[in-house]
Amino acid sequence: MVNNSLKDLSVKRLKKLNDKDLQNLINDMRSFMISSTSETGGHIGANLSSLEATVALHRVFDSPKDKILFDVGHQAYAHKIVTGRADKFSKLNSYMGMARFVEQRESEHDVIDVSHAGTSIPIASGIAKTFVEENKNNFAIAVIGDGCIVEGMSFEGLNYSVQEKLPLLILFIDNSWAIAPNVGGVLNMTTGNDWQEKSKSFFKSLGYEYFVENDGHDILKIEAKLKKIKENPKPTVLHVKTVKGNGLKIAEEHPYRMHYSAPFNPDTGEGANPTVTGKTFAGEGAEEILKLMEEDKNLYVITPATPYSNNLDDVIKKYPNRAFDVGMAEQQAVGMAVGLALEGKKVICCFQSTFMQRAFDQIYHDAACMKLPIIFLSARTGFAGYDSPTHHGIMDISYLRCIPNLSINFPLDTIDLKNTIRDCVVNSETKKGPTVILHQYDPIEGEEKYVEDKNTTGFSKYSDGDDGIIFTLANALSKAINLKDKIKEKKKLNYSIYLIKNVKPFNSKKFKEIVMNNKSLICIEEHTLPGGLGSILSETITDLKINNNLVRIGIADKFINAGNNLECSKEADLDTDSIFKKIFK
Repeated sequence: MVNNSLKDLSVKRLKKLNDKDLQNLINDMRSFMISSTSETGGHIGANLSSLEATVALHRVFDSPKDKILFDVGHQAYAHKIVTGRADKFSKLNSYMGMARFVEQRESEHDVIDVSHAGTSIPIASGIAKTFVEENKNNFAIAVIGDGCIVEGMSFEGLNYSVQEKLPLLILFIDNSWAIAPNVGGVLNMTTGNDWQEKSKSFFKSLGYEYFVENDGHDILKIEAKLKKIKENPKPTVLHVKTVKGNGLKIAEEHPYRMHYSAPFNPDTGEGANPTVTGKTFAGEGAEEILKLMEEDKNLYVITPATPYSNNLDDVIKKYPNRAFDVGMAEQQAVGMAVGLALEGKKVICCFQSTFMQRAFDQIYHDAACMKLPIIFLSARTGFAGYDSPTHHGIMDISYLRCIPNLSINFPLDTIDLKNTIRDCVVNSETKKGPTVILHQYDPIEGEEKYVEDKNTTGFSKYSDGDDGIIFTLANALSKAINLKDKIKEKKKLNYSIYLIKNVKPFNSKKFKEIVMNNKSLICIEEHTLPGGLGSILSETITDLKINNNLVRIGIADKFINAGNNLECSKEADLDTDSIFKKIFK
């Protein structure tokens, strides 16, 4: 329930509070954020870290005239509360409810749609440039954490943004954590007894004015520094030290300081979990990686700040010299993998699909061009939950299949996933280029029906039928089964189902053999239609002059809102009824 002090809270009312009422408001906001996310789940750790600094920003500056940009959006809960959205928190993690991050649809105070790190400084510099050109007396403010500032875009923005005297403020919230603990040079710069000296030297050497606040949870001290900054518009960094999960005791013991959690007991921590529970492709894949690490001392594992999405905690803990997190730096992850591979090491690079696209150039220019046998294990392909429309992995096949020397596998089930990972590692010397292994996000319900691909043709028949064929990938198998049942019930037709494992290279010869005596073909995919699996089948039919009727079922050329698989499927017309109507129109 929303506390009375938070109901109808506005930026205008916030600015009028005296010191005592302000502190009471901060306490109410913290309690509300904890109690609310304990019921809905949410990104609580980083939001508790940025609470006081965000409130201070809104008291000193004039949003939305001054533009406040949150990097990723993990830190925007307080921003949402002070801009009058406390009553929306009960709809967090629900379809079309309050966004986990920041989306323009919610408020005039939300400047950008954001869920990927590193975007705030470059975009803020562009906004600040327009303020100068149009003689506007406003600031552009990038709110960024020490985990996000290591992104390549952040460094590029830091480098260029001092080129002119822009009204740009970088609010650097430093709690020594990204999702997982921070790593690398920025961590060295911001820790130790002389961290203020080192940080000041770094930012001032780039050309920024530099302010620092050691207690990032003292709102009055932060507010005083922001007022000074506002008096003299120029590229400025305000560096505030905070505590991730501040005010939530159980966060201190949590492996990610309650970065994200499912609904939890705020006293005991019961229920706290950073990802989906149950049997998952990520969990099963991690088990096989752990076995391979034990067997092969030449194997290395790299992840860019998301060990949880590939269940790598135990792997990193047991083999810290060969399994490591390089921080929120996808290009570094692939670049380092390339270096290891050039020296004869076997490498598995573990990503979330939505973040792997940020390393497209390194996969294309470095790994594939040099035919290096790097394994890219990509989680969360297809619909990926409530994070953001950009978190769905529905474009990975399209942008990957254009890369020469690159293989794309979509394992049939978790047994096949383990076998595929093992085959790629054991036989890496025979691989003439990198391999991407895609797998889904949702937990596995019930027993898996293992579909063995004995002939390694890239196709596996899941069920028989003589009236046509449904082709699909493993993450859309349930959709294919439901469609087969409905066609049988309504049209008295029996379709077979084939799972495709080898997306690239695609076995055109075997495909032609399979479809030779079947005129009616259907392709179902949890992927965008332009360039996806259906496109591959359509191209093959055209190139080989196969006389078949193919209906392609997938996602139109658009973004899909965050949601669970059923909600996303309905929005994309990938539910059984919509598919059936399209086929028999």
